[in-house]
Formats: sequence, structure tokens, C-alpha cells
Amino acid sequence: MKRFISLVLASLVLTACNQSDSSKLSGVTSKTRTPKQAIEFTLPDLAGKPHRLSEYLEKGPVMLVYFTTWCPYCKKAIPTLKQVYREYGSKGLQLVAINAGLADSLENAKRYALQHRLPYAVLYDADGNTANHYGIRTVPHIFYIQQDGRITHTSRHVSKQAIENLLRTKG
Repeated sequence: MKRFISLVLASLVLTACNQSDSSKLSGVTSKTRTPKQAIEFTLPDLAGKPHRLSEYLEKGPVMLVYFTTWCPYCKKAIPTLKQVYREYGSKGLQLVAINAGLADSLENAKRYALQHRLPYAVLYDADGNTANHYGIRTVPHIFYIQQDGRITHTSRHVSKQAIENLLRTKG
């Protein structure tokens, strides 16, 4: 019975990761919408130190990436995210990854960040509350946020055009 439940859960988890915007992660209601303005949050990094979105926005535009450790598409995006960090970090782009915390644990997130040698900030949304406020239904999910907090673009894949637009209008 345990094996059957594990297989069903694994199937649901992978389906949530892979589906279009109509799919939902646990805790996200159909009434949740992607905001037009970034919502301030305070989340801990993997060492437990709290970070506010506004701290990153003070430094430059933010590329906010929601992920989970169990999502194969999130794992596949890591080389591109590392390249973005190397190429655009020195130009002011703040790359912040948030483990959505849904069906995931802090220990898994720590192991994942170490295993993949993630060079950018990784925060942990233990209860999925921030993911819910941002309307996260699938992962990966990326928000491109201007320094004034406006969300200018969202996508499931890295958009170099959206990054260029953020940097062109930063200020």
C-alpha cells in the first residue's frame, strides 16, 4: 500500500511540474492571480538568515525563480540560470531562487543547492505562502521585476529578452 501511495504521489508531483498554467501546486487556489506589482516578502536563505525582496530591489532589477527539488524542468534550467548569473549579475541583475517549499523540505533544498553548486541566492518558502501570493501553479516559474517593483514579464523559461529589457530600463 505504501508503494502504491508513493507512486501516486510521485505521479501527481511530476504532473504538477510539467503541466500548463491550469495545473496547481498544493495550497494555490484557482482564484490566485499573478500580481502586476511584486509583493514584499521576507524568507530565510538555506542557512536561516532572513532576506527581504526590497533588499534585492535596492541593488537592481530582480529575476525571481520559483523551483522545487523534485521538478525535472527546474533541474534542467540550472545551467542556463548559472549562465544568466555569470553574464548579467555584474550588470546589476539580482537572481534570486525560491524553493517553493511545497512537497519539499529544507534539507532537500540544502542538498540540492550544494549538489548543483548554485551560485545565486536561494531562499526557502517553508509553508508555500509566498508562492501562493505570487500565484505559483507550476514550476519553474520566473518573474522579471523592475527596481520599482513592477513585474514586467513572467514565464516558465529564461527569457534573455526580458532580462535585457529589465537592464535597459533599470534605474
